[in-house]
Amino acid sequence: IKYNRAGGTVRVESHGAGGEAVLSVRDTGRGLTREQIASLFEPFNRFGVESEGIEGTGIGLTIVKALVDGMGGKIDVESSPGRGTVFSVTLQAAALVEPIDSDAPEADTVPDVFDAMPPGARSGTILYIEDNQVNVLLVEELVRTVGGVTIVSEPSGAAGVERAVALRPDLVLVDLQLPDFDGYEVLRRLRADARTRAIPCIALSANAMREDIERGLASGFTDYWTKPIDFAVFIVALHRLFPAAVEDTAESAEHSPGE
Repeated sequence: IKYNRAGGTVRVESHGAGGEAVLSVRDTGRGLTREQIASLFEPFNRFGVESEGIEGTGIGLTIVKALVDGMGGKIDVESSPGRGTVFSVTLQAAALVEPIDSDAPEADTVPDVFDAMPPGARSGTILYIEDNQVNVLLVEELVRTVGGVTIVSEPSGAAGVERAVALRPDLVLVDLQLPDFDGYEVLRRLRADARTRAIPCIALSANAMREDIERGLASGFTDYWTKPIDFAVFIVALHRLFPAAVEDTAESAEHSPGE
């Protein structure tokens, strides 16, 4: 609606197609070029409309796609400049069922990618050095899905280095483009200080060319993660870096109090 034209319309329709249900949203807005459609689901990419004073962050469609993919569906886009856009979401149709018993246990809705991850408590602290607050909010939300891991952030290289020395986090995520000095200088200062020398540091950057990644790894970053962030890959990586503490039930029983 906010990208539509004055006096424009939005039409929402749904229909069944075999064993699938299709929801479509059609507008009469400005439309999209083929190049824009190709990068439409990249987070924070608003194709320059931020200069027009239209509020937004550029992560709405990214979240929609992640949710649709997580439900085993698909989202399609048809558009041309000046003629509007049609978004179609296709999902497996659900059979009619009896009302859900509120006392019944909830169904397991965790994506398959997490099925093999061991249960148990985990803990740890991440420091994210990033000046873009929207990026910070996104990463904070992703970290919260892991559970037990705390994340704090700083908006500049100098503040990030100072916080790392004081906090001694388990992991530092570093954006390479910061307002005072770049992420490579952050890494150099952390490695030069005995108090932070051993902390793993991962570059998190939109600079995704092969030579960028090779330079980052050669400079001493533990890993190099590119933007736009692949949500599933990011979360799986955090599970690997902060493994759950799986209790040994046999040992616990053997040494239980009172026996």
